[in-house]
Amino acid sequence: MRIHDGMKKAGTALVAGALAIGLAAPAMAAPACWSVDLVRAAKLRQLDVMLMVGSLRCRGTAQDYRAAYDRFLLRHRPMLGKVNQSILGEMRQRLGPVGALDALDQASVRMANHYGEQAGYGCGDLGELASALADSGGDALPAAAELLVGEDVPLEGCPVQVAVAALPALRK
Repeated sequence: MRIHDGMKKAGTALVAGALAIGLAAPAMAAPACWSVDLVRAAKLRQLDVMLMVGSLRCRGTAQDYRAAYDRFLLRHRPMLGKVNQSILGEMRQRLGPVGALDALDQASVRMANHYGEQAGYGCGDLGELASALADSGGDALPAAAELLVGEDVPLEGCPVQVAVAALPALRK
């Protein structure tokens, strides 16, 4: 029992340490037209993608953490599903149903490419983070995403704003 408690404390300390140093991943700035809720949801999506891509990159190494990532998914799948639906819901209002799916898919690909190209996070660190988050409550995810992802998320600009900005040029 004490070993398990010690592991939980170590995992909690790891998450706290990671949050303290803020492993921010640069991405494209989110446009001002997206709501605060959408940006927060996109950060959670980006955290999930970071852990997923890392688990694929680290498979076949001594620090393969796919089991920890699977536990993370099992624990937080309901929240992550709600996050995706929230993103799609707001994007549908601006882009329509097909445009929303395309935009989320493109954003997810950009996130995955970013983490696939950037090996700045070690497999051991990502594995410990996935394990700690798998053992955490849902309130740890928004805090982790806020600090690990930073202020930038790879969302597309708002077509409504682009169209409005282009009107004077079209009138000429």
